Amino acid sequence: MLRSFACAVALLCFATPALVSQQAQQTPPDSALIAAGKLLFEGRGLCMGCHGTAGEGMLGPTTQLNAGKEKWLHHDGSLEAIIKMISTGIDADHSVSGQVMPARGGSRLTDAQIRAVAAYVQVLHAQAPKGTD
Repeated sequence: MLRSFACAVALLCFATPALVSQQAQQTPPDSALIAAGKLLFEGRGLCMGCHGTAGEGMLGPTTQLNAGKEKWLHHDGSLEAIIKMISTGIDADHSVSGQVMPARGGSRLTDAQIRAVAAYVQVLHAQAPKGTD
């Protein structure tokens, strides 16, 4: 039993980045990742300036994230699509609304931090806007 545990620890410590990345893509976000994303969304990620504290959209309806059952504006809403959107941003030529978003939201988030923010954004999107219950 101890040997099995040691082997598992060794595999985790020496797993290739590609393997870890592939597993992270397949694993649905957990509450710890979502909580970390919320902290980044509200702080270092600079997301609240445009999207508001609860995803209500500070620059108008096209920056609203708490859309309930509404469709996503620029992608399919998958975690990977949200990660790509945050990572690359969107310029005026590709924006459906004309509203731009700088790559990484204009912040210096790491790829892991972007994944956390994307997980939180999925949670925000599933929530109905306040006052529409």
